[in-house]
Amino acid sequence: MILRPVTLILAAIAMSAAGTASAQTQTSPPAYVTMVKTGWGMDSFMVVTPGQLVNPAGCRNPPLMPAPEGYISDVSMPGHQTYYLAALAAITSHLRVVITVNNNRCFLGRPVLIGINLLAGP
Repeated sequence: MILRPVTLILAAIAMSAAGTASAQTQTSPPAYVTMVKTGWGMDSFMVVTPGQLVNPAGCRNPPLMPAPEGYISDVSMPGHQTYYLAALAAITSHLRVVITVNNNRCFLGRPVLIGINLLAGP
């Protein structure tokens, strides 16, 4: 009987956190990955897709460029290895992707990648 109120409170916290997480992300339209860039002297990579970049945080890297050219992930970020494998699968298998980025965060002047959904078919 004592666990029931605790269970309800934990469920409410979990639902609140889920709502917050979805409110802090934005997804790109489906597109093909045209390039996966790696390096810059660190364990990071960037996914490049054609067309307008989803950039809700207004990331910029002046004076090198007026707007970011791709979505970035760094080894310090959760999911980094999984996103890298998904990006490689997408480019080698010619699959369309939907990219999810953080609404409020930039890294090295680029939108922070927090998800890659691989799409089957045309």
